[in-house]
Amino acid sequence: MATLNEKNLEQFNKQDGSVKSRRQSVVSRKSSISLSTIGDGGGTGRWRRLSRAYSNSLGNPNFRVATVRSSDTPAAASKPLVRFENTFKMNPDTGTKFSPGVVEKVAQQVLEANLTDKTRYEPRTCSIFTQRIAEEIKMRVKELKIPRYKIATQVFIGSVSGQCQQMVSRAVWNTDTDNFATCTYQNSSLYAVALIHCTYYE
Repeated sequence: MATLNEKNLEQFNKQDGSVKSRRQSVVSRKSSISLSTIGDGGGTGRWRRLSRAYSNSLGNPNFRVATVRSSDTPAAASKPLVRFENTFKMNPDTGTKFSPGVVEKVAQQVLEANLTDKTRYEPRTCSIFTQRIAEEIKMRVKELKIPRYKIATQVFIGSVSGQCQQMVSRAVWNTDTDNFATCTYQNSSLYAVALIHCTYYE
């Protein structure tokens, strides 16, 4: 160990001063953070709540902080979450299986109600029109109340100009429970194809 002389003493004083300055800077930063979070009052409580939640989350990996807005009512904030368990029903009940024929009739009715012989193909408005028809078909199929089935609807509209077109649909599903329905409509200006997929969901 080196002897403490005047030169070592000066270096020691310089190091001690730098440590003090660092400590003071850390303290000033903490005070500035606390002052910035005070605001109109109650900010220190918010800072303490955040720090407490953070310390709890470090001790428990499954800990989650539920943030509640001030606009929420106390009843809504204290309402317990409803959790459902799986029933492990791998097949639909008897009489509730998806029937393509019924869905095809519904989709055909929607296409004929929205598209007539006077309807002309318009490239600018065609995309919006197909979305509306697809949503209407999906709502009409949901009214059939087929339990435990997810419904995906697609509608294609194109111009009739003497071309040839082939459409292919592929899906990975259970052939015993899942199925699809399709229907078409055509006039002198456009053609429409509606495709409805129904997949059994547990």
